[in-house]
Amino acid sequence: MTQHVFAQLAGQDDNLGDSALRIAYLRALRGPGRHVHVFLGAPTTDYVSAFDEGPDVTIYAERGAWAAAERDASRPVHAFNAGETNPRAGVFPGPRRAAELARVVSAGGAAIVAGIGLKSVNTLAGVTFDPAFREAAVMSWRDQGSRDAAGFGDFAPDWAYALGRSTDSWVPAASRDVLAVTMRFDRAWPGEEWIAAVRAFAAGLGVRVVTLAQVARDAPRAVKLAEALGGEYAMPRSMRHADLDEQTRAIYGRSVAVISDRAHGLIIGATEGGYPIGSGSDPQKIARLLSAAGLGALVGRYDEFGEFAARFEAHLPGLAPAVDAARADIADLTSRIHAVMARVA
Repeated sequence: MTQHVFAQLAGQDDNLGDSALRIAYLRALRGPGRHVHVFLGAPTTDYVSAFDEGPDVTIYAERGAWAAAERDASRPVHAFNAGETNPRAGVFPGPRRAAELARVVSAGGAAIVAGIGLKSVNTLAGVTFDPAFREAAVMSWRDQGSRDAAGFGDFAPDWAYALGRSTDSWVPAASRDVLAVTMRFDRAWPGEEWIAAVRAFAAGLGVRVVTLAQVARDAPRAVKLAEALGGEYAMPRSMRHADLDEQTRAIYGRSVAVISDRAHGLIIGATEGGYPIGSGSDPQKIARLLSAAGLGALVGRYDEFGEFAARFEAHLPGLAPAVDAARADIADLTSRIHAVMARVA
């Protein structure tokens, strides 16, 4: 008998990190005897290109058809979307989503909430979490700050840490020739002191600067940064997520470090052996997501970059053990999900 799993995996159309974490989540939901029904929202073909529609996966173009299939399924498993959420005052999730969770449980199935994180841990005043969400069979946040702010569940590192090359196949740090830089388009320009510090850091390491945009809206900033840093902007052959993922990982696989204020720039960089240096105007979220994997030591404001550069080489040996540990935590979370699925199959 086939077990039917229903997952809504919508994300930002132009954001590689949004598809990466959900691809890893989808992989955790797949397995022998299961069929995963996926609704991706109303995405562009760029986003959809990242997802494989195999014989055990059906991708729905309309939410109504996806929801109807869930209602018709016997003892279904509902996998709540992973990634960032920003609850407003009131009950979270909203009535429709909460009702879906409750209906699945009442039908003898199970609700899974795994890999969700708060945009800000300081904006939960007036938020009440629905019991169907709080009491999901698996309730796991993607960082400790989110778990502590919510006051329930547990946490494991972001799903995207599960992707990428095995640490024993990484190019050694001494053989890497790139310093990768990718920054958000919607934050203040980091300033001349930061530019000078990054240039000096690259020169000291004897590597060249390559800027890139794994979020399409960041491309103008990446071009400007390449000019300011005396580096090269890596133009993608397309913004299809499948192509962008291949190019991004190839660059990070040659990078001794990745400097970014994009959480998944840092996470994907780390999984390819580029040490993550988080540098931004408001680094609270990236600090939480890196700290969940034991990689939060070099995350802070623009004006802290010089200090991070001075301490960088001392932290390099800890990258592979941290990524391995994060992947082990995600494997444990996946095992818990599979155990729940087995109980209701």
